[in-house]
Amino acid sequence: MCSPKSTLEEQGMAIEWGYAVNQWKAGFTSFARLEEIERALKVTAACGFSSIELNGGSGRWDPIGRPENVAINFGSPAHFRLKLKDWGIGRVASTFFDPTVMSFEELHFGLMSTRREDHARILAQARIHAEMLAELGGDCLVVRPFPSFWKEGALNGERMAAAAACWNAVGEMTASLGLKTVLHVDALSALRTVDEFEHLLELCDRDNVGLAFDTAELTIAGHDVVALYRRLHERVWHFHFKDALAVDTLGEYRLQNAERAMIAAGGEREIPRWFGEMGTGLVDFPALLAAMLELGYAGWVIVESDKGPAPIASGMMLNAWYRKHVLEAA
Repeated sequence: MCSPKSTLEEQGMAIEWGYAVNQWKAGFTSFARLEEIERALKVTAACGFSSIELNGGSGRWDPIGRPENVAINFGSPAHFRLKLKDWGIGRVASTFFDPTVMSFEELHFGLMSTRREDHARILAQARIHAEMLAELGGDCLVVRPFPSFWKEGALNGERMAAAAACWNAVGEMTASLGLKTVLHVDALSALRTVDEFEHLLELCDRDNVGLAFDTAELTIAGHDVVALYRRLHERVWHFHFKDALAVDTLGEYRLQNAERAMIAAGGEREIPRWFGEMGTGLVDFPALLAAMLELGYAGWVIVESDKGPAPIASGMMLNAWYRKHVLEAA
């Protein structure tokens, strides 16, 4: 651990806190220049988070999401790691990789684990991110295991088996690098039900492939996250903590282009914001943390912001307050 032990750790709970850099959206006008990267990560450290989760992005304006860009901007992952320490960031915990989004470098418009013909390209792209993560001293490659429902439709046995085979291959690769592969199921995912979760885990190598448990995404999808964690806890190896401000009660994950129609535009109810800072919405974080403590969770908790209040750092500060004054003081 790079930071002093928290009350939870003193109680014997091996939990490590980090923050996802995805709140600093990559783009031409935000988080694209090195001075902006430095400022953002210094703010992260000042808020008490000395570890981060990278986003395996694409394009030249994402200077820390690709090893090629890290090499251009910092010389090498080793030098990038030194710069992070200068800014107060002692660890890169994990990298999030979504093969379903367009990649300029790999020359595709999105790959799907449910199509076996895409597996070799997914594995090759995952290796690029995993190798940099290993050089940075990270632990988990966090992957989006399925496309959105509106693209894929309901899963059947054949597509589920194909996806499991894909992630087993990625899990074997990451294990060879000393990393874990964890599957991050989101609110729009083609995988919807508890039975599907359990079936997927039965098909996946229990030594190399686990779950990344996102409190907000799963709540929006209609799950009771405390009950679901208790049911699946043996395979939960990674957490994303953010709050959910609403539940998709209308099944709008089925909408065409649901990423825009539901998440960005708010759907039929015109919900202005689906995600919130911890303690502002529907997730019972104290109950979840109590279950994690009871069941002996040991691993990362990565806190996230999404469409937070302006200025952007204020969402991080609110989460830092909640962590210190509610969760660690519980």
